[in-house]
Amino acid sequence: MFLLHQVENKIAMIKKCLIAGIMILCAQFNSKAQNTARDKADTVKADATIPNATVYFGYGAELTHQSKVKVDATTKTIVISQLSTNIDINSLQISVPEDVALMSHKFKVFYPVAPIMVKSKEIEKLEDSVKLVQKEIGRINNLIAIDQEILTKTGLLIEETVKSNSIKEILSAELLKLLDYYNTKISTSKTSIYNHNQNISLQNEKITAYRKKITELTIKAPVKEKPYGQVILQVICKKSGEIPVEFSYYTAHAGWTAIYDIRVNTKTNKVKMVYKASLTQTTGIDWKNTKLTLSTGTPNFGVNAPVLTPWYLQLYVPGLYTDLQKRAAQGNATRNMIQSYEDDKSLAEVVTGAADGSYQLKSVKDKTIDPSTLQQYTTLNEGQLNTNFEIDLPYDIESDGQLHSVTIKDQEIACTLKNYAVPRIDKEAYLLAEVADWQNLDLLPGDANIIMDDTYVGKSVIDPNTTADTLNLSLGRDKRIAIKRSLVKELSSIKTSGKESKQIFTYEIIVKNNKLTDVNLLLKDQFPLSTIKEVEIKLDEEGGAMVNAETGVLTWKLDLKPGESKKVRFSYTVRYPKDKKIVNLK
Repeated sequence: MFLLHQVENKIAMIKKCLIAGIMILCAQFNSKAQNTARDKADTVKADATIPNATVYFGYGAELTHQSKVKVDATTKTIVISQLSTNIDINSLQISVPEDVALMSHKFKVFYPVAPIMVKSKEIEKLEDSVKLVQKEIGRINNLIAIDQEILTKTGLLIEETVKSNSIKEILSAELLKLLDYYNTKISTSKTSIYNHNQNISLQNEKITAYRKKITELTIKAPVKEKPYGQVILQVICKKSGEIPVEFSYYTAHAGWTAIYDIRVNTKTNKVKMVYKASLTQTTGIDWKNTKLTLSTGTPNFGVNAPVLTPWYLQLYVPGLYTDLQKRAAQGNATRNMIQSYEDDKSLAEVVTGAADGSYQLKSVKDKTIDPSTLQQYTTLNEGQLNTNFEIDLPYDIESDGQLHSVTIKDQEIACTLKNYAVPRIDKEAYLLAEVADWQNLDLLPGDANIIMDDTYVGKSVIDPNTTADTLNLSLGRDKRIAIKRSLVKELSSIKTSGKESKQIFTYEIIVKNNKLTDVNLLLKDQFPLSTIKEVEIKLDEEGGAMVNAETGVLTWKLDLKPGESKKVRFSYTVRYPKDKKIVNLK
C-alpha cells in the first residue's frame, strides 16, 4: 500500500508539472500573438498612383506618386508600394500632413516569390542547343576580333610606310603597288567581317527559334506581381483619419526624343510640321492615367560652375590611313550638306540631311491621328533653362521599353520650293523646301518623316544646333530634271615644258527642265585647291558662276522654263613639277 501511495504521488506531481509547462507555453504563445497583432495594428499599407510624370529630353524623368492611408494614434509605420524599382535615392522627396511627424524613411525593392518550375527533358535539350549556338557565336566573334586586329595593324603599316625616312628612295609606282596590296588586305578583312556578321545573324535566328519553342513548352504559373519599389515611413500620428502622402523622385529609366511628320503641299507651298515625342520607359511600373510634362531640359546634378585650367596645344601629325578615314566621313557628310547661294562661305546652313538614295516613292496615306484635336490640350511653358510641354490628357505608358508616340503640337508654315544639284557627286537633282524663321518653332534634334503631297518620300534629320536663318528640307530626288556633266576633251589638254607640267580641264554641264512648271535650280560644282607650294591652280573660266575662292565652290542660280535647257562651262589650269604625280586631279 505504501508503494502504491508513492506511485500515485509521483504521478500527481508529474501531472502538475505538465499542466504548469502547458500554461507557460500558452502564455508565451499568447504574448507573441498579441505582439504580432499589435505590430500589425501599428503598420498600415497602401499602393501609390502616378498622377504626373515630367519626362526629360534624352533620358530621365521625375515621377510624382500619391497615396491615401488610414491612420490613428497607434500607427507607427506606413508602407507605400508600387513605386519604381529604379530611383535616385538622393532625389526622393516625401510630403505628409502637418499633424504627422515623419521620423525616418527607407526604400527597398520587393521581389515576389516566383513559382517553382520543373523543366522537361525536351526543354533541357533546347537550352543545351542554345548554349552550343552561343559558343559558336563566341567563336565567330573571336574571328571578327582577329580581322579587326588585321585592319588596325594594316593601317599602322600604311602610316609607318608613309612616315618612313626611306620613302624618298621608293619609286612612285612601287609605293602605289604597296598601297594597293594594303588596300587589298583591308578589303579582304572587311569582307570577312561582313560574312562573320551575317553568320552571327543566322545563329541568333536559331537562338530565337529555340527560345520560342522553350516558351511554348514551358508551363508558367501566373505571377500576380512584378517587382516594385516600397517606401517605409516611421511616423507619429497625432490624429486619426485618412491622410494624403505624396512622393517625388528622379529615375534615369525613361526619356523622350523628338520626331516630326513634315507634310509638304507643293500646290500651296505650305509645310505642316507635326511635332511629336517618342517616349519610352523601363521604370518597373506601368504609368496608368498619368498626365505628362515633356521637358527639353535635363536635371542638373552637377551644380558647380566650371573652372578653366591651362589649355596646352599639341602638334598633330596626320597619317595616311587616318586621313583617308576622315576624308571618307567628310565625304558622306558632304552628301547631306546643302550650301546656300547667298552665303556660300558658310557650309553649316543645312539643318536637315536627305536619306541616302532610299527615296523609292511609296504612295501611302498618313495613318497618324490628326493632332488638331490634341494640340488644344498642350500648354507650352518657357523657363530660363528649358521649355516644358504640359499635356492635359492622361496617358497609359507601360514599362516595356517600347516607343510610344505622343503628339505635342502642329504648325503650318510657308516654304519656298527649289531644286539643288551637285553633278560632280550625284547626277540627279534634289527637290528642297526652304523654310525661313524656323528658330521660333522650338525644334529639337530628331528624325523627320517627309510626306509630300500625301506621298511618303523618306526620312530626314533635323538638327537645330545651327546659326543658319534657313531650314532646308530635302524632299528626295527630282528625276524630272536631267543633268549631264562631261569633260570637254577638245578644250582640255596636258603639256610638258622644261621642268613643269600643265593640265587644262574644261567641264560642261547641261541641264534640262522636263517639268510642266518653271524650275529654280541651285547648281554646284568645284575646282581644286592647292596647299602645296609647287602646285599652282588657276581658274580660267567661271562660266558666270559665283566663285568662293576659299572652298573652290562654283554656284549657278538657274531659272528654267518648261522644256528649256541651259549650259554652263568652266575651266581651270593645274601646274606642277613634271617629276611629280597628282593622284586626285579628277
